[in-house]
Amino acid sequence: MKVSIAMATYNGAKYLKAQLQSLVDQTLQPDELIITDDCSTDETEAIVREFARKAPFKVEFFRNEKNMGYCGNFNAALMKTSGDLVFLCDQDDVWFPDKIEHMVGVAERNPEALVVMNDAALTDGRLNELGLTKVGQIRSAGFSMDSFVMGCCCAVRRELLDLCMPIRAGVKGHDNWLVQFADGLNAKLVDETVLQYYRRHESNVSQFIANRTTKVTRTQARLNAIKTVLNQNAVEQVRAGLQQLQIFADGVRDAEKKAPEHYKTELAALEKRYREHADTTEQRLVVVEKPFFARIVAASSLLMRGGYNSAKGVRWFIRDILG
Repeated sequence: MKVSIAMATYNGAKYLKAQLQSLVDQTLQPDELIITDDCSTDETEAIVREFARKAPFKVEFFRNEKNMGYCGNFNAALMKTSGDLVFLCDQDDVWFPDKIEHMVGVAERNPEALVVMNDAALTDGRLNELGLTKVGQIRSAGFSMDSFVMGCCCAVRRELLDLCMPIRAGVKGHDNWLVQFADGLNAKLVDETVLQYYRRHESNVSQFIANRTTKVTRTQARLNAIKTVLNQNAVEQVRAGLQQLQIFADGVRDAEKKAPEHYKTELAALEKRYREHADTTEQRLVVVEKPFFARIVAASSLLMRGGYNSAKGVRWFIRDILG
């Protein structure tokens, strides 16, 4: 099994050397490391080029002509890989020495899994352990494992990349794209072995509550959800959700066109679910755009028609009435 690592960098000089060294220290080294850089202005490129001269495996570095953003940069890296199993790699984490060997074994024992994921220990910016893991935080918050979409914990089969790449413009995150495809095909496998440090520092992009550096409780998670509802504009929130659903539905449609026969039925069903969810969300958008008292009537009518029957239905119903 050929192993690739896809890394997207941007002004990562502060932590990059430690991550690169952790790749050299792997008990099973990759066949290639593909790095795309999003127009860094620090020493990132120099660090990578020096590393590439001495690395015991193939390293290819590409500098984007213009800034593509986090998702676009990872898309560029993934598109350049050639491995059967592709690990996604952040610039500021540190992998444990047996990560690749362990996850290759997981993938080989579970050929039906298109995405395999490991757990990660949360640390502060100096890599001091906090006694918390990402999966542990998700469970502590009362979330389902559908919430576990962290790209840096993913290894993706070529089979899935052939289906879903390139990542469509406008997608919220590269990891959402890959993991939601795998979830939709019931092909995500989570191995709860902790195989890396997930560094939390001032430059981290993710604000997901399960990434906090203190233990999260169910009560905190619920209060955070309420706070999010109250602080966000309902029209903007629903419209953004609708956009993501439409993008994913179109992406699944494109995947179905080029998929092997054994995936076509599942992909058709997945597209149907996205389209139905998008239709309901469009109806919610009509509700939230109305004045307050009209919203109550419209939301109640949508409730009676089954428009709030999902797991988050009660929250959405309240959200839509509050506006």
